[in-house]
Amino acid sequence: MKADLEFEEHDGYLSVRIPFCDSVDQAYAYAKSIVQECAARKFSKVLLDALSTPKAPPIMYLYELGVRCATLPVGHLKVACVVRPEATYPDRFFENVLQNRGVNYQWFLDAEQALQWLNEPAPQSGLG
Repeated sequence: MKADLEFEEHDGYLSVRIPFCDSVDQAYAYAKSIVQECAARKFSKVLLDALSTPKAPPIMYLYELGVRCATLPVGHLKVACVVRPEATYPDRFFENVLQNRGVNYQWFLDAEQALQWLNEPAPQSGLG
């Protein structure tokens, strides 16, 4: 039996603890639920706790998941994800897949750094 996502509201962001899963379909279902919860609770910033993932998934898993997640209505979201060092790739592959498709996503090894990035103001465009 798969564990459920754990949501916790904070001042200015939604925190989500993600249980380990080894299926792209299940990970995508989690992502879809997170996007829906952010919309329902009116949050534009989300802090993901993915520390339950023990090791880096295969590259093709990350690619497929990133492509699928980028199809969700996430244009308004800023997403910070906290991961274990052994559960990611140093070239930030998954992050790049998402960012190249317009998702404002970044992973961190430290929750404080993730929150700092999450709370940074959006850069000004200089136009106007």
